[in-house]
Amino acid sequence: MMAVIEKQKRRGFLLVVLAGALWGTTGTLSKYIFAFGVDPMSLALLRIGISFFSLYIFALITGRRVRVKQEDLPLFFLFGLVSVALFNIAYLTAINLTTVSTAVVMLYTAPAFSMILARIILKESLTTKKIVALILTFIGIFLVMEAYRPGQLALNIPGVIAGLASGFTYGAYSIFSKGAIRRGYGTLETVIIALGMAMLILSVLHPPWRLMPLVGAPFMLWVFVVAVAVFCTMLAYVFFVSGLVHIEAGKATLIAAIEPVVAILVAMVFLGETLTIFQGVGVVAVLAAIRGQLD
Repeated sequence: MMAVIEKQKRRGFLLVVLAGALWGTTGTLSKYIFAFGVDPMSLALLRIGISFFSLYIFALITGRRVRVKQEDLPLFFLFGLVSVALFNIAYLTAINLTTVSTAVVMLYTAPAFSMILARIILKESLTTKKIVALILTFIGIFLVMEAYRPGQLALNIPGVIAGLASGFTYGAYSIFSKGAIRRGYGTLETVIIALGMAMLILSVLHPPWRLMPLVGAPFMLWVFVVAVAVFCTMLAYVFFVSGLVHIEAGKATLIAAIEPVVAILVAMVFLGETLTIFQGVGVVAVLAAIRGQLD
């Protein structure tokens, strides 16, 4: 029995790592999209809309159930509003107003928010090991993103507010997901309903007809948009929620901190960037924090 539980935990661990790896490409892809003149609200609506319809069609084809109970509507409304719609707006705005490094450093205040919320709402334990892992994670990300270098952090009040808001809303994602799982909702069902709620909310804030000027946009823009929607949104969310079935919410957000490590390694392979000594130390710190969540 213990062997089965251990296997499930490892499976959850790997799924969350995979989700974090996919999220690791969001900042770079978003910068390319913004270069075409697309604003954060439009990108948020596009990535969530494409993800929702793709997953919903898949559910219909495979005969999967997608149904929300009336008493759970408030949960999913808040889920879609806070951790999908507002998160996407806040994170993409932070990237647009600052730099990818600044946005990522502020985004990873998320594990702190997640552990506090998990302690209060889900009654998860707040152990010394988790606190040490949290400190290691933040220091590691600070070094990986070279936030200590002059000019690397672009701080301005709107950007900082957006960045911290992205950290809080991202940290709450695992809490809402865990709540849905405990109420009997499946992984795919949870993601589809949350994305659907977020799409409806964003459609009110940013009506879809505002996307009409993008119809004749260059082909490469749509390649980047579809990549963000399918890989950085749809699959990442499915993997993350699937992992949450087997591990604690607070741990999941810490494990997903693999994101910036993957981002810098991808840049080394595809963009020819080099890894500095401090970045190497940061990578080791993050990986040590993540490895500690397997125990």
